Amino acid sequence: MAKNIYFEFKDYIWNGITKIDYKPTVDGPVTFNETTRQNLVEHGYGTNFHLRYFECEMGGFSTLEKHEHVHVVVIARGKGKVIVDDTIHNVKPMDLIIIPNNSPHQLINIGEEPFGFFCIVDAQRDKFSLLTQTEIQNISENTEIKKFIQVPDKYFN
Repeated sequence: MAKNIYFEFKDYIWNGITKIDYKPTVDGPVTFNETTRQNLVEHGYGTNFHLRYFECEMGGFSTLEKHEHVHVVVIARGKGKVIVDDTIHNVKPMDLIIIPNNSPHQLINIGEEPFGFFCIVDAQRDKFSLLTQTEIQNISENTEIKKFIQVPDKYFN
């Protein structure tokens, strides 16, 4: 039997694709808030990449983290801030962010509606790494980043 190749879209949900927590809690401490993920293209389709859709609700944000692999992010809806290294970007639908390897990054909803984005990554990739307190202090020297960066209390537990 062939894999499904058509997934109907409605209200930022694709029929047949499960909406899940951004990161299962078995990965370690909860380092994000109000964020979900849909794995749109993953193993089994013959691609060398994965395409995922993330959504941060009001007050939501992704984990402040870094990876050895590159991320390509396309904003789909809402308004947000994206921290990459020691820079912060105001983003809106159809903006494109390329997150270089080993760059600390975080996506943060700053609007009153969901902040959604597509993320394309290598199918074979490393697991995320949390930042050290020193790394967080260094990027927080940018006063604009310091206003928006999100590091939950459980980040270092």
